[in-house]
Amino acid sequence: MLDKGKIAITGAGQGLGLAVAVEFLKRGYPVQALILLENQRQALLDASLGLPGELSCEVLDVTAPGSFEFSDDLLVLINNAGIRLKNLPVESIGLEEWRRYMEVNFFGAVELCRRAIPVLRARGQGVICNINSGSSAMPFPFLGPYRASKGAMGQFSETLRAELYPFGIRVMEILPGGVDTGLTATSMGANKTAAAELPDYAPMAEGLLKSFAERGMQYISAQEAAVRIADAILDGSERMRYGTDEYSTRSIERWRSHEHDQAMLGWIKSISPVRGTHEQN
Repeated sequence: MLDKGKIAITGAGQGLGLAVAVEFLKRGYPVQALILLENQRQALLDASLGLPGELSCEVLDVTAPGSFEFSDDLLVLINNAGIRLKNLPVESIGLEEWRRYMEVNFFGAVELCRRAIPVLRARGQGVICNINSGSSAMPFPFLGPYRASKGAMGQFSETLRAELYPFGIRVMEILPGGVDTGLTATSMGANKTAAAELPDYAPMAEGLLKSFAERGMQYISAQEAAVRIADAILDGSERMRYGTDEYSTRSIERWRSHEHDQAMLGWIKSISPVRGTHEQN
């Protein structure tokens, strides 16, 4: 059972991050909302009015965190900050854009984890929750740099899970499905991708949109997704990956079955010292 402590959330100034911050405030947790832009602060302050949890806001660019440090009462780090730009084929995306994806979606989370780990290790418990993507479970075209950055996040999270298990720190991932946020308008399930403007790729872009329509792509609200994310973080289990809706949950099960996850966890336990026997720094 987790103690009460601070919930730190990156990318908390809008969309899913803001909804998750509000959900934890509703549950009485102190929330450290790490926002990219100062003009995002007011929306959080307005949303927190009358809620039992205490809110603090701090402007933080995860690609340039400077001297930022977590306080000793940190309990949960949620790496939510991320970008998704135009959906284009690999040949149409310059290397600088690939680097931008990795800086925000991957390296930013790695650095925040590095700074959180000593605090959580000293505490003897805590959670690192990385917001990944449901697209990790399917070979979607036109998401090359986005899926690459999220794929790196998945492999990183698995290694981190193994390293931190002896210290009582849980590492987990959320792979959201369709969530109604500011990115919805540019999602492949809602509209034609930018790739549809390229003659060589237009037929596949049309087929992709058709497949989503035939499947009846549905979006849940950011608030509903936030409830499921908070529930997953606080459920006390050792499960690693969660979706935010029925479709994303089924996709994860096909991609990384429960049996696969249990086998991975069993191996982690086999190489781990007994909890509490490690030397405290």
